[in-house]
Amino acid sequence: MDFNSAVSLVVSVLDSTGTIIDSNDYDGLIIKKLEASNTLDDNRTTNQTHIAITGNQIDIFPYLRSDGYFNNIESDATLKKYFITQVPMFLYESNIKYLSGDNQTEIFFSDAKKKSCTSIVRSRRKNQADQIQVSLINFDGEDFVSFRKMIHAGSYLIIMKKKTQFSYDVFGVIPNRGIDGDGQLSLLNNQFFKLATNTPVNVEELQGNGTDGLSYAQKEQLRKTSGENILLYGVPGSGKSWTIQHEYCDVEECMERLVFHPDYMYSDFVGQILPVVKKDDEGKEKVRYEFKPGPFTKILKKAYEDPQRSYYLVIEEINRGNAPAIFGEIFQLLDRMDKDKDGFKKGTSEYGITNENIALEVYGDSERKVRIPANLSILGTMNTSDQNVFTLDTAFQRRWIMRMIKNSFVKHEYADKPILDTTVSWKQFCEAINEEILRRNNVTSSEDKRLGAYFVSADDLAYVETQDGDSEKQIIEAEHKNARFAEKVIKYLWDDAFKFSHPDTFDTRRYKSLETVIETFNASKGNDRFKVYHENLRKLIIEGVDENNSVSDEDNE
Repeated sequence: MDFNSAVSLVVSVLDSTGTIIDSNDYDGLIIKKLEASNTLDDNRTTNQTHIAITGNQIDIFPYLRSDGYFNNIESDATLKKYFITQVPMFLYESNIKYLSGDNQTEIFFSDAKKKSCTSIVRSRRKNQADQIQVSLINFDGEDFVSFRKMIHAGSYLIIMKKKTQFSYDVFGVIPNRGIDGDGQLSLLNNQFFKLATNTPVNVEELQGNGTDGLSYAQKEQLRKTSGENILLYGVPGSGKSWTIQHEYCDVEECMERLVFHPDYMYSDFVGQILPVVKKDDEGKEKVRYEFKPGPFTKILKKAYEDPQRSYYLVIEEINRGNAPAIFGEIFQLLDRMDKDKDGFKKGTSEYGITNENIALEVYGDSERKVRIPANLSILGTMNTSDQNVFTLDTAFQRRWIMRMIKNSFVKHEYADKPILDTTVSWKQFCEAINEEILRRNNVTSSEDKRLGAYFVSADDLAYVETQDGDSEKQIIEAEHKNARFAEKVIKYLWDDAFKFSHPDTFDTRRYKSLETVIETFNASKGNDRFKVYHENLRKLIIEGVDENNSVSDEDNE
């Protein structure tokens, strides 16, 4: 029988037992009818716990070879398990339900299939061909061991290799349960069926696979200790988000990013129970209520399951929402251990909390106490100039490492880029405006109102020049793009930074409203655009700030 015929037979048998797979997803398969010695049944008469794979079936797995062990003259038996290969195995919820008779099992599924792992070594046998020992249970994932306990003597073990991938799907089939007899699986027993494909096995890409399916305690022993709560604050546009990306994490798969706002709630952050429509075993649609995790629970689960990588929950504008209310009881998890203790790594939550929904989603055990793991950091950002926002109380703030992000143009990509068609660079303009803001900090403005280095983008500074012959549409588009700077920067200065000092900052004798200020700026050319500012501030903008050139109170009188 060729591969295509064999895989079609397997697909048909699994379909009869309630599991749907696509034959095009695979390039190899083996089927083994289990003897008692290959099971974990209590009544077996041997101490063997592994599954012995022999003949050409051993070639479905790659293995690590120690030549000293396979030396026919002087074999070193201690090298047999010196290296143990852990192989990613996917279990299917439908197959587990079939094997268990729909009874409760120790395997928790959040999706249709779940990743676990088994372990293999190649073994020599006296006067016989080598064999592969599959499932050294002390090195297997817990879920794979639970799966093995459901398949007994006389059952069929089906292992299917994903096409061109070092990844396997595993199934169990019980004769006369959902199928007639053995469904002709005996025709495939102890054979290896394959396609002529190539599967690269990149060791670096396998990093972390060995932790899939490990126990809670085993994962804690492997866990990194990088977790912190860090609150980055500074003026608007000072580069808080840039700092997160360049100094903490730029890997999207290791990050959950969200923004707090006045309507953001605990249920958005942690998760909530919602109705969903799903088909039952008879194909009928029924309404079920399921917990849908929020960003906190999602990143918590990722970090828990992958203890050797650092993960980040990024909360932008943390003080724009009612943070203590949004965190709820999660607030208590922000206290972290300052040293390894009680089986947990430094950086883990000092105290665990009870939350059945989170615990079931993350650990598969609703009774387990929830903690932030040591490899998960929470990064928050807030603008110090924000008004009409929620206050972060002392109890909340003390649980964070506070980091002020300096408003700096060092290594700034467009610091020297001119504003539109003027000779004034963005850096020069900011320094002049911020000098004026600091000078007025004893009135109504303060250092928190300063323009941040990243307050604008490079596109906001760009000037689009129109040409004779341009269409009306092209001219209008150019006008809109050239208006970006004034609409963003001048509006902020008028409405916020200099809200109570217009006459001292703008030339209000000629331009009495924000509308006329922006209209004049946009209609002017070159440095003439800055005529909307007070004479002394205009001079500071055009000539630049130095110790001999600053605006004084006397200058404005």
